[in-house]
Amino acid sequence: MPIIDEVINTIKKQIAKMLLNKKYSDYSDMDIVYNSDEEIFLITLKRLVFENKINEAEEILFDRAENNPTENLQYIAIEFYTMVMEKSDEELKEADFDRKEVTIGIMDFREIMGIE
Repeated sequence: MPIIDEVINTIKKQIAKMLLNKKYSDYSDMDIVYNSDEEIFLITLKRLVFENKINEAEEILFDRAENNPTENLQYIAIEFYTMVMEKSDEELKEADFDRKEVTIGIMDFREIMGIE
């Protein structure tokens, strides 16, 4: 496995554990199937992160969690926060975001979704 994949899997493991309070192996063993609306939503978040509009993407994620929560939304959040953590410090600074905000965002998302 290339080193980049190992780093991404490590980040994803940490975020999944923070978000779901589960071991990463529990998450990675799941066969997650998104419906078309969820796929479009994930693509939208990824586009915003790619464009470095991280705050806007997080607001949209929280809005969805408050108004249309689904079980798969927690997995979409894992993908979102993994992408954010893959950004360099310079990119995060340009986006007016930082790594501490990821932890805060995950805790806020957990609260909105009622994840214990």
